[in-house]
Amino acid sequence: MKRSIILLLFISLFVSFVLSQIPDNDPELCQQRIQREDCPQAPTPWGTFGDNDEIEVYYMQAPVFEAVFGNFFGKLGGYHSAIGFYDLTTGLNYTAEYDAIFEVGNGTLPNIINVNGKDELLWCNAGILCTVPYINETYWDKNIYSTASKTYMGTINGTQLNQYIEWMQQYNVSNPVYQTWDVWNNYGEDLFVQSTTCDDFTQASIEHLGVIGINYNCSTVFKRDYINLFTEKPQPIDFDQHYDDIFKFYETVLDIKEGSITQIIERILSIVGLKKYIYVQGEYYLLELNYPFMNAKYDYITLPGCSANNIDQENTNFIHLN
Repeated sequence: MKRSIILLLFISLFVSFVLSQIPDNDPELCQQRIQREDCPQAPTPWGTFGDNDEIEVYYMQAPVFEAVFGNFFGKLGGYHSAIGFYDLTTGLNYTAEYDAIFEVGNGTLPNIINVNGKDELLWCNAGILCTVPYINETYWDKNIYSTASKTYMGTINGTQLNQYIEWMQQYNVSNPVYQTWDVWNNYGEDLFVQSTTCDDFTQASIEHLGVIGINYNCSTVFKRDYINLFTEKPQPIDFDQHYDDIFKFYETVLDIKEGSITQIIERILSIVGLKKYIYVQGEYYLLELNYPFMNAKYDYITLPGCSANNIDQENTNFIHLN
């Protein structure tokens, strides 16, 4: 019971903070939203690396919403993640990370705006790969945020990094939409909708680096976040026929942002009797939720070339999606 209450408070705080970032009724929201100044609109290729360059690869994590909550979400396993590259030959450093262009709130839920007297749903859920020729040592520093970390994953050469750069640029093209939720029938089984978040990119990066030749130490701990919905198979629906129910659902969810934590929890519970929907790649789907309906997990993942036997599965929430 205690764990359930903590999880509900975690989700409530997460939703409250996410929704508090969404201005109301602004039809120009997606154009006017302040974007990350350190995130180029197209991935920077970083140039070409010498074949014999020696480059260390790091998996980096920092608590989400650290500017407001500090280490709070990190203590609950809520992290933003990225891949860091330290070129020991040139002394230059590089970061690759995936993010929502208009921040996570708009990548998770729509805005309801009024156009010519009619309410419309405005989605600002574009995703982008941020690639910069430096590493923000302050952001990932555990001496500043005690839950932050940089984990050494292995060493590659310049040829391998050049191959990775080609792959990451294609990843940006193939994943234009930020998707917060993993939608399952049961956790670890029957994945209906896969998330597209920072953690999905970092996991895909670790896997691709394994393909191009990095050698992982199988004792290295690799964990990531999942924000999960549980449902029977999502059913595609006609938006016009479900217009009223869709708007009622999102209006109720968006209203959660107002009030105290108690009021937020009450409004979350008020959603129980409504039809639930998810928006995926331009289409709405009707959900028939299963217990436990929704949760967040900070979970172990096996490294490429390693065995799941290296993980204590009895004491962890373990899945392997490959």
